[in-house]
Amino acid sequence: MSMSRQGFPILFGLILMLLVAPTLGQDTLSISVSTDKQDYDLGQVVLITVRVQQFGAPVANAVVYFELRDPQNRLKSSGFGGVTDSSGKISWQVIVGNDFPLGSYTVSVSVNAGGQTATAQTAFQTIPEFQSILVLVVALAIAIGMLEVSRKKEGACCAP
Repeated sequence: MSMSRQGFPILFGLILMLLVAPTLGQDTLSISVSTDKQDYDLGQVVLITVRVQQFGAPVANAVVYFELRDPQNRLKSSGFGGVTDSSGKISWQVIVGNDFPLGSYTVSVSVNAGGQTATAQTAFQTIPEFQSILVLVVALAIAIGMLEVSRKKEGACCAP
């Protein structure tokens, strides 16, 4: 019995090494997904970009799948996004159509490369067109106000 007690730690160590050893040579993929901006009006194009790296170096030919969900978490679009280029990057476009409800959209990607899989996600907003127009109107009002103040100052200094 004393021999089996001494052999147990060795056996346990061997089993642990067998479980851990296969993962030591693998390094996880580092992926990111982004859009070219945060807010979009109807009719605008959303540029989605995925970058894949391993050891800080780009991973070419990584297979990318995507999923786009609307503000109610309903599947809007999904499928094969393509493969990364030599810089470890792939981009594609989505047009914000009239069938896009206003709100926050989630883009999820899954990347397969060298037998490894990684996922990432980002979000963007669809906003009402009048919100963009409102920003322009406010900026214009401020500019006009500044011109009026400037004009009054000029008139005050030069009045007879």
